[in-house]
Amino acid sequence: MSDINDTRIPVTIITGFLGSGKTTLLNNWVKTPEFKDTLVLINEFGNVGLDHELVESVDDTVVLLESGCICCTLQGELINSLLLNLQKSLKGIIPRFKRVFIETTGLADPAGVISTLNGDQLLLETYRYDGTITILDAQFIRKQLKEQYEAVKQIALADLILISKTDLIDAEEIDAIYNVAHQINPSVKIFPIIKGNITPKIIEDVGPYKASLNTNPNKIMNWLATGEKLAPSIRKVTMSNSIGLAKPKIIAHSDIDSFSSTYKDPIDPLALLAAINLVQEQYGDSILRIKGILNLKDQELPVVIHGVQGNLYPLSELKQWPTEDHSSKLVFIVRKAVLEQIKHIFDHAINNPDESTLSYYQDVINQALNQDDATETIELNKSNNKKD
Repeated sequence: MSDINDTRIPVTIITGFLGSGKTTLLNNWVKTPEFKDTLVLINEFGNVGLDHELVESVDDTVVLLESGCICCTLQGELINSLLLNLQKSLKGIIPRFKRVFIETTGLADPAGVISTLNGDQLLLETYRYDGTITILDAQFIRKQLKEQYEAVKQIALADLILISKTDLIDAEEIDAIYNVAHQINPSVKIFPIIKGNITPKIIEDVGPYKASLNTNPNKIMNWLATGEKLAPSIRKVTMSNSIGLAKPKIIAHSDIDSFSSTYKDPIDPLALLAAINLVQEQYGDSILRIKGILNLKDQELPVVIHGVQGNLYPLSELKQWPTEDHSSKLVFIVRKAVLEQIKHIFDHAINNPDESTLSYYQDVINQALNQDDATETIELNKSNNKKD
């Protein structure tokens, strides 16, 4: 189980389509007390990187990754940069840092970056992925969603959304953006900003394993919202009606949709493993996100499950059930074209687990445990030999 008191360095991704205002936001944040111990990695696509020069850092903790996109060609560069900057901080070459922010290019698919952060064992010893902040350009985001699938992914994988340039559109257009964003990612928190003016304290609730989330029943349930009972967000912002924009009542944004599944009886952990693997094997590219609170057999406390496009985070145990209802609840964000297929396959695998499949996964787990025991024995023998 994941420890909510995890002492590894949290890594937050800031993404958003071209011109959305990522650099403007960082320029405001790097000057604040909350950013005092933060390393900022900036990725810019192209032959010459300029964004790192536009961020007015107060020290040497703003670093430019080589030209290229870290969602594909620069994953190795990202790993090297995180490890190298850690060494520099320990040697006193750059200030010590307790948090990392990665600004992606406007064309980046965050899934690749998240996969890198969660998939490299050396990184995982020191760093932990802590969530994604997506910035939306209020003037152009709805057009971008119709033309650029990366813009859709950036919303679907966001833990927090900031809508920039809200002073350049009217209230109805802001409502339309809230609507479309919540259709793609029903439970995401959304805040409007003007010229990057918002406190960095909002990052305290970005990730799925925050202490506040684990102890606050309302936050847990909001995190699992599927859109049926979305409460309106508070939006205190000055509007300008100087730009006339169309206000369509029907929003056709993408082929992304979400569904939820509830299971009253405790779930067999092996059946859960089999169900997740089954839908991922068949529809992995179409499953953008899985999250839920689970009642597992032989497990007294509830467990949080959270995954992004084929990558599951370690299960996290909550201190208590958020409500008297101890049913398992899962939310899927998927491609609309295969929603029904995914739901049917997953439900069938949970409710009617195949005994041979359960036996197979039990063998896999046993082999992994035996391998770990063997590794520990070898390490122990090496240690004893050194003492002798």
